[in-house]
Amino acid sequence: MAAHVHERPLGGAILTPAFKFLLALCGVWVLLVLVRLVWGLNGPFGYDTLLGVSAQSDGYAWGIWKPLNVVTFTGISAGAFAIGLLTYGFNKGEYHPLVRSAVMAGAMGYTLGGTSIMIDLGRYWNLWVIFVPSWLNWNSVLLEIALCVLAYTLVLWVEVAPSILEKLQASATPATAARAKGILGGLKKVMPFVISLAILLPTMHQSSLGGLFMVAHTKTHPYWHTGWLPALFLMTCLTMGFGAVVVIENLTTIAWGKKLDQALLARVSVVPAYILVAYIVIRVADVFWRFRDPVILARFESMGSPLFYGAFFLLELVLFGVAAAMLFNRKLRENRGTLFGAGLLLLFSGALYRFDTYLVAYQPGAGWKYFPTPLEILFSITLAAIGVTVYVLFVKLFPILSGVEATTAPGGQKSAASH
Repeated sequence: MAAHVHERPLGGAILTPAFKFLLALCGVWVLLVLVRLVWGLNGPFGYDTLLGVSAQSDGYAWGIWKPLNVVTFTGISAGAFAIGLLTYGFNKGEYHPLVRSAVMAGAMGYTLGGTSIMIDLGRYWNLWVIFVPSWLNWNSVLLEIALCVLAYTLVLWVEVAPSILEKLQASATPATAARAKGILGGLKKVMPFVISLAILLPTMHQSSLGGLFMVAHTKTHPYWHTGWLPALFLMTCLTMGFGAVVVIENLTTIAWGKKLDQALLARVSVVPAYILVAYIVIRVADVFWRFRDPVILARFESMGSPLFYGAFFLLELVLFGVAAAMLFNRKLRENRGTLFGAGLLLLFSGALYRFDTYLVAYQPGAGWKYFPTPLEILFSITLAAIGVTVYVLFVKLFPILSGVEATTAPGGQKSAASH
């Protein structure tokens, strides 16, 4: 069991050239949002595959805004859920050094996913009605997802709050330090309830993100449309979450030279390997079982392009299978480079499955086509840049990362940090 490593702020200069570049991307995102809010989703030039803010249409009403900005980004952000479930749900306290970084990444990912939904709404000015219970459709799966995501985002920021309060406790202003100490004490008392919500809420909405497509049985290819959709989405959010933790731990080590606990990452990475095997068994057995039904076979034939859909289906299985094989091999897990590669595979395979279900396997009807515009892709890139910017700012200012041996002062001098 690894010794517990306390979290420390990285410190150092904030406005580095890389950070200024990220701020510039954030500025581009603000401009795109203004254009979308003023001229609509297609922008000032109307429906245009080159200059439009989005290529969304009545057939493809979600474009990549839901599959990427919400469904994939929240899957990547599920590291907080995966590590929290293991640490608190299964009482594996040895993984606690990974919690704060995962929660910070999760808070940003879910905030950005929720923000994207609000900007994507056709009549965003009516968003306030979600706070009037008597006007809501309580039979809507989308409503359950919206409320769960909203509540979980709030819960994640509450989980981030101790890092901020610990820093404020060391404030030179006695009143600020005393107030932070008092709030932190109260927060610690309710934290078990907060953590319980942090495990319950993603279980609900991540499974519902899959359940949402069960209503589209005539428009979703039979390779992907199944009653197992809620379970498969829940499993992929866990594998993506574990993958995100491995990738983020490695990237923060590369960027700032913090200490990486490779042995800890190797041990935790066995968990997604078992989930991957369960996923593959369910996925393959389900297809063989359902394709005995003549109705399913008729739908398969009516949707056409069997090689196209078959290639994506097999690609998913290969990626999941290779990731599982790598993670079951102890030597590969203990090697930093191969474990980093396996982490990337966990992210990419889960993202591909979610993208396929929401976009590739979806046929709205004859005549509809969709491909994202350059500005639509730029919106997603700049949205992700906001997440990286805020994450970098927080890990430099507050005790979030473990393995930071000394905090760097703005002038470049290192000093032991108190926390």
